[in-house]
Amino acid sequence: MYKPMKMIRTGVLSAAAVALLAGSLAVHAPVSAAEIAASPVKVQEFRFLDKESDRISLDKTSEPDGTRDGHLSLLIDAGDGTEIRFITLKTADSSGADVNHGLWKTFKAQPGDIGHLLAVVRDGKILNPTFQQTLGTFQGITQLELYASDNNSMKPGEYYYVEIETSKGTVKSAVTPFHDSESSYAPVAIREFSWVDLDQDKTGIAFFGEDGTPDGHFRLKLNLAPKTEVLAMILRPTDKDGKEAYQGIRRTNRAGVGWLLGITKGDTVITPEFKKDVKEPLGTFSGNVTFDLYANNNKSIKNGQHYTVEIETTYGTVISKPIEFGNAASNYKDDSALDFRTIALKLDSTVAAVDEVEQTLEVAPFTLDGRTMVPIRFIGEALGAKVDWNAAERRVTLAKEDVKIELVIDEKNAHVNGETAVLDTPAVIRDGITLVPVRFVSESMKMKVFFDNGEILITDAKEQ
Repeated sequence: MYKPMKMIRTGVLSAAAVALLAGSLAVHAPVSAAEIAASPVKVQEFRFLDKESDRISLDKTSEPDGTRDGHLSLLIDAGDGTEIRFITLKTADSSGADVNHGLWKTFKAQPGDIGHLLAVVRDGKILNPTFQQTLGTFQGITQLELYASDNNSMKPGEYYYVEIETSKGTVKSAVTPFHDSESSYAPVAIREFSWVDLDQDKTGIAFFGEDGTPDGHFRLKLNLAPKTEVLAMILRPTDKDGKEAYQGIRRTNRAGVGWLLGITKGDTVITPEFKKDVKEPLGTFSGNVTFDLYANNNKSIKNGQHYTVEIETTYGTVISKPIEFGNAASNYKDDSALDFRTIALKLDSTVAAVDEVEQTLEVAPFTLDGRTMVPIRFIGEALGAKVDWNAAERRVTLAKEDVKIELVIDEKNAHVNGETAVLDTPAVIRDGITLVPVRFVSESMKMKVFFDNGEILITDAKEQ
């Protein structure tokens, strides 16, 4: 059975295992009538998802800064149409009282105004590349994702809430606790991470090419499914337990300190130099891929030193266990069968894929009341769930291992393992096909859902 490498933990780039029921991570604090009466916007759900990716800096979305961002989910009902001027994310205690450990905003009133950038994303599109006066007008149920670059306040024990300033008043959410999990949902398997030799001269400290100094040579074999965009890689010296040693970091972009990590794929040089744009990816890869990694030696590459490698993708980041340079017994290799699946879909398209095998849907996914609706039988069976339909009760049931989900067409009350869960958008029938909100069903089945400009990826890739 395949066991993914150790994933990134608190303070590093790892995903949160999503709660079994939507909203179960939120801790509800009282919200006064005065706070909600002035605005037609209602907060349906607010929760901390993970500390998964480095997408933004403290003031721009176009410049990742080497620090993992807090990632939160915000579901609102904007009524018939409301302008949201700005959103502020604040730190609090469990009762909702401010603790002033961190402040993130979508707008600054003046140059001296304190606070870091809060990036707002809708359907994979960033609404505010930097601070701006308004986020636009919203209508009905709207799903937003928030990203806040960490300033050392995204950690266990912290709580957060948002204030939403609209053209008609302000609304404040309940608080949600920091949440970090022990697994990454990136559909990437490390098949091999090993040291090779210290005999070749392939790269300098900023450009790929000979410079008269032998390099530490490592080999990295990955299985990526489906086609996965690799954003960056980082080679870190560590102790035997994987704790960073803070010397000799090699990376592929300048989102932080370090020398160039030279990478080749066969005869192709992937990194002729640092990626000047820190958002420029290394490339898109799929299936089994082998890379050779070269680290210019500054006398820190030596027998007995341990190293880990981080592979950052659009779906999250995977980090290897440490290997000891010079010790062949420490090299990691794994060729066991993968035990995760991935489903790729696209809004308004009947073309889908299961583990890269293309399939055709009877009804294309679409957006309804701010929720993405997908064909339930296709999703359930692709993930190995049993799907049953009771025509008399108009009830659809999915069962897989220890999870049972029951939904009734056009009803907002669903059941997960017998517990009631309220849906913002109920199951519907289109052209004789039952469609359900993808996030609710996927997360209830312990899956992770990724959205990117209309593309949808569902995966159960996680540490066992």
